[in-house]
Amino acid sequence: MTNKSDKKNERLSRESWIIAAFDTLYEEGLDAVRIEPLAKKLNVTKGSFYWHFKNRSELHDALLGYWEKEMTQSVLDFAKKFHGSPRQRLINTLREIISKERTKYDPAVRNWARNDDKVKKVVEYVDEIRLNFLQGLFIDIGFTKQEAEIRARLMYYYIMGECIVTVKEPMPKRMKRLDIKTEIMMAPLK
Repeated sequence: MTNKSDKKNERLSRESWIIAAFDTLYEEGLDAVRIEPLAKKLNVTKGSFYWHFKNRSELHDALLGYWEKEMTQSVLDFAKKFHGSPRQRLINTLREIISKERTKYDPAVRNWARNDDKVKKVVEYVDEIRLNFLQGLFIDIGFTKQEAEIRARLMYYYIMGECIVTVKEPMPKRMKRLDIKTEIMMAPLK
């Protein structure tokens, strides 16, 4: 059993700061991602922030790195571990993305990119990685390169919309629809 004094002596992790900053970015926008309000939200001193980051700019860089790693690379790593059929790999990948809300912060990051060229380049890079990966899955299923590219884009647009439109729906309902939508996306053209 942990008592309050033990809890108080625990050091807040760098990731805790990043997640708190992402939640703030998501809920209030980039201007609200400031050291003092974040420290207050996390119930720590500003010194805790400076233990992990030199300044706010370094926190912004960490946000982008975390977004790329946790919201993209971790999904690709998961998909590479699955050795089922290409169809099942696509289904499992999409289930991973939606069930773990891997696109939750995408709208906030994309909004940030509208006014920051550095962020815009990261978004473009991540989009390219994600689209190439999806296209590869559709090629593995048996579609031509052109069809795979189009299906990958449609799937990607669906995933981006999913994080905005249906986020308040219960997850079981979202997952059931996801399976149907995935089957539609994989259906051959007549």
